[in-house]
Formats: sequence, structure tokens, C-alpha cells
Amino acid sequence: MNSKKIKKYVTHNVNDSIHTGQLLKSYFKSRRIHKSALARNLNRNIGTLLNYQKNSTIQVAILWEISQVLKHNFFDDIACKLPPEFSSDAPVQTLQSERIVELEEELRIVKAERDVLKSVLGGGK
Repeated sequence: MNSKKIKKYVTHNVNDSIHTGQLLKSYFKSRRIHKSALARNLNRNIGTLLNYQKNSTIQVAILWEISQVLKHNFFDDIACKLPPEFSSDAPVQTLQSERIVELEEELRIVKAERDVLKSVLGGGK
């Protein structure tokens, strides 16, 4: 039997790679997250949670679970660090675009109403 330990994953040496442990640690600190309470909510011991902060990588399922418990999208935080020219299958945020169009139309109407009021008030003097 082979006694060599098989690695579960390979970490590539990339200069601009993200350290997920630091990402979590920074979030916990800035939001004053109590790690003991978070560990209880994750059904893990505090040591495991502290290890997540030390490791440069984390399993997607664990990060998903932490995101769910904290109601924070760490995946979006990571995605923002990628170059904008990278492709994605994520749905386009159309809600903001639709709202902008609505507000532009409302602004056009308000300006037209303002111009009418100016002409009515200005013409009566």
C-alpha cells in the first residue's frame, strides 16, 4: 500500500491570488463579528473558524455556508478582484438599468413640467 499522502487540491503560485482567510478576517474585524457566535451558528468549533482565517484558501461549500449565515456575498467580493474583461455566466443586473431608464423618463417629464410653469409664470408678468 502506498503511504504517500494525496493532496486534495493544488495551490498555484499566483502573485495576485486572493487570501480568503484574510478576506474573512478583515470582514469579521470591520463588522465586529463575534467568532464564537459565528462558530455556533456554523455548527463548528472556534478553532476551526480560526483556521479558516489562517488558510489562504477555503472550500467553496464552506464559504457558501459562511455567506449564508452572515448574509454577505464573499463570492462577489472575490469576483470584484478579477479583471473586468473576464467572462462570466452570471445574469446581468438589469434591475439597476431598468430603474435608471425609469428615473431618466421621470426627469424628462419633470423638466417639461418645469418649463411649462416657467413660461406660464414668466408670461404673466
